[in-house]
Amino acid sequence: MDDLGGIKLIQASELNSEVVRGAVAYWQSKRTGDAPPFSDSLDPLEVPRLLPHLMLKDVRRDPWDFRYRVVGTTVREHSRHNWTGKWMSGVHGPGAGSTVFRVMRWVSEERQPAIFRPPYVGPHKEFKYCEAAVMPWCNREEQEQLLDLYKRAVGLVG
Repeated sequence: MDDLGGIKLIQASELNSEVVRGAVAYWQSKRTGDAPPFSDSLDPLEVPRLLPHLMLKDVRRDPWDFRYRVVGTTVREHSRHNWTGKWMSGVHGPGAGSTVFRVMRWVSEERQPAIFRPPYVGPHKEFKYCEAAVMPWCNREEQEQLLDLYKRAVGLVG
């Protein structure tokens, strides 16, 4: 975890967000052993309440980059951008030096989930914190994909 450079991972049990906790439980239910689940096992009909909060990204390793394949409506509203089809390296903010980019790369290399509280850098100054889970998936040809789910909290969570 030294490659995460000070980013503190947390356990699913430490999450305040039921949405992020539900995403982690869903990902765990799709795993076979220690391997990431196959992306074709992700069924949107099984997790409709997660869809607005998720992003599905394709992974490129040489050079490292991540392409936004699906960006949920809540993510688009909170960021005021629709990054669908764009590479992270070409997007202002979440580029190669960002916390999120480093976590994406770590998840891809380790093939393990990262659950954390990233700094919120979007336009909504009223957000008190953000919780996220980035989980590796792969297709049948072993091409990697990442599912990340974010939940921002306004005010105190009770």
